[in-house]
Amino acid sequence: MTYATHTEQVLIATIQALRRLRAEHAIPLHALIWGKWGTGKTVSAQKIAKCEPDVFYVKVPDGEITRGRLYRLIGFSLGCGARVNSEATLDLIKHHILYYNLKPILIFDEAQRLLRKTNVLNELKDLAEDQDLAFSYVFLGDQTTPKLFAAYDHSLFKRFAIRKELQPLTEDTTAHLLKEYQIPAAPAPIFNFAKQRGWTTLDLAIVLQALKNQKSEPTTEVLEKLAKALGR
Repeated sequence: MTYATHTEQVLIATIQALRRLRAEHAIPLHALIWGKWGTGKTVSAQKIAKCEPDVFYVKVPDGEITRGRLYRLIGFSLGCGARVNSEATLDLIKHHILYYNLKPILIFDEAQRLLRKTNVLNELKDLAEDQDLAFSYVFLGDQTTPKLFAAYDHSLFKRFAIRKELQPLTEDTTAHLLKEYQIPAAPAPIFNFAKQRGWTTLDLAIVLQALKNQKSEPTTEVLEKLAKALGR
């Protein structure tokens, strides 16, 4: 599977590193990845979870997360579902992992919602240390994530071997989007234009879609007009 955007590439490189580290140290380690809204975090994480057999996507809900709710989220992410109580759900998860011989890596999207929830972090730590589960985690959060991570302390954080900020946009991702929207243009000038305005992957995708719809040449003047019209 080819991973095209920079966010996809960072996430898959992180997952590969976690696999390698787990094999080398015989313990599950974790990662913290964050970036601005619009960098393609959710789309990339969901794509990778569909393609990588040991990677599973969990969208962290807002509000209270009980043990039972956490186990249900994990169970449905793994594809085994849930049972009537947390203990039965945990047993189901363990049997599922054993049957399919999995070493799951769980991506927790909107992970900034977890960093202040000591009860959830305690549960995640216990699950990672359970030899029948040995979960590795990728915490995927927004731009507030590093401040929250620094402000709150938890023993689980000691096992975060990888911490990385996503760039809003790269020239490689610009080239990928130009190809996707079938716009024949050199990526460097368009990337520089977007970078000067602080655009993310989503911002550029919206403008390129409008450019394609208008069948216009991707000149600076045209991009300026589209950016203004779209509030970018």
